[in-house]
Amino acid sequence: MKETKRMIFSLGLFLAFGVVTSGFAGTFPEKPIRLISPYSPGGMIEVLGRLIQAPLEKELGTKIFMECIPAGTTKVGTMETMKAKPDGYTLILMSDPSWVGYYYSKTYDVKVWEKLTPVANITIEPYGFVEVRSESAYKTWADLVKAAKENPGKLSCGGPGAGGMMELIFNDITRAAGVECKYVPFAGGAPSKTALLGGHIDFRTITATEAIAMVQSGQTRGLAVSSGKRLPLIPDVPTFKELGIGEELWISRSFWGPPNLPANVTNILTRAIEKASQDPEFIRLAEKLLLTVEFRPPNRVKEELKIFDTKFGPKLAVFYK
Repeated sequence: MKETKRMIFSLGLFLAFGVVTSGFAGTFPEKPIRLISPYSPGGMIEVLGRLIQAPLEKELGTKIFMECIPAGTTKVGTMETMKAKPDGYTLILMSDPSWVGYYYSKTYDVKVWEKLTPVANITIEPYGFVEVRSESAYKTWADLVKAAKENPGKLSCGGPGAGGMMELIFNDITRAAGVECKYVPFAGGAPSKTALLGGHIDFRTITATEAIAMVQSGQTRGLAVSSGKRLPLIPDVPTFKELGIGEELWISRSFWGPPNLPANVTNILTRAIEKASQDPEFIRLAEKLLLTVEFRPPNRVKEELKIFDTKFGPKLAVFYK
């Protein structure tokens, strides 16, 4: 009788454990997913998150709620992800090379991308873009350079974040042009746009995707872009290479999870993001924003970021020494 009870008890444990284990692996997700943007509302990360939201919800069979946490130059949102439970219900969408810049500027004490779990890359785009208000007297990059040389240190340039790649781009292009200007950091693309349109800064460095709508609507004028060749949607904007002020530079935007995210959960998320990125409407809307849809699995995400770190890390280390 005792032996029978032990067998029943053991079988019960086995079945309970089996149900929990297979349920976690096979039914994820069972509740809404929180998607963090570490930038201010209205910036390209939030826009991209909302573009992919519907097709990704369809693939995962659950709701996705975006939350913008712009404080601390992406640090607060990133740390929120770092400390989250590794169950797949908290993700971050990030312009991942920005982490490299923020690490070398000492925003971060560690290389957070080596601790977080890469899930998937979805887009790439030209990183650097220089624009002015449409009312600006600077019709070309040459006009801006001439004014800067006549007024050393007087012209101001806004950009998202202090100590990131945008500040490095700003320093590179002004140094190459032989001019001295002031860099003004903002919490993201949206506030820097407001400052530009309000005339509080003379020009700004931003990604091309965050500038395209305003350029096409006539609110701003593009002066330079970091793509390898001129972009079809804005053919009048010359490249950094044409102007002799910089090199071709692209940015990638990826999903990441907390450290130690289980492989089975990561795989479910990765497959869903890959399928969602193939949605025709998502691709159409992304291309209108100059985003090139390029899915990359976790290993490629990590490899590309390592390459970026190797290429720009030493330069950033000297810049922020």
